[in-house]
Amino acid sequence: MSKMFAAVGMGAGVVDLTNDFTMNWGWTYAAPGGSGDTAFNYYLYSQGRWASRLGSARSLSQRIRAHVAPKASAPFLIMHGTSDPTVGFINGLAFYNALRYNGKKAVLLAYPGEGHHLGGVANQRDLTLRFMEFFDHYLKGAPAPAWLTEGVPFLKKDAKPEPPK
Repeated sequence: MSKMFAAVGMGAGVVDLTNDFTMNWGWTYAAPGGSGDTAFNYYLYSQGRWASRLGSARSLSQRIRAHVAPKASAPFLIMHGTSDPTVGFINGLAFYNALRYNGKKAVLLAYPGEGHHLGGVANQRDLTLRFMEFFDHYLKGAPAPAWLTEGVPFLKKDAKPEPPK
């Protein structure tokens, strides 16, 4: 894996191409909204440009988790909306788990109820702050913020942060 990057920020990234190829964009119970299309046209004829059918996607998806995660050298900050109708949340969660299983530095910022982009202003601010603090730490040597070293328990996620002393 390339050592070109000292830190990586990933938003709603596809790591399971088989899952994403069959994703129903916008009409699942968990993810209302979206276009109502499927990923077929995207991957076969549009921006995805596979030039092949689903069979090769299975092996590529397995390679991403089995070969990329163990070789990752940079810490990852992964952002994903839990109600993303375009790239299923399972993609972000699976890659986070693969990185952690392989002993890599990884943080998953899961935004409940958010889709492929963050629509809530509070969540947009939260993500911007965390991205800045993450990169300030890994690229500029700033002290690591508490959320990065200690994590944020789910039950305290929505609590208002205490003002600095």
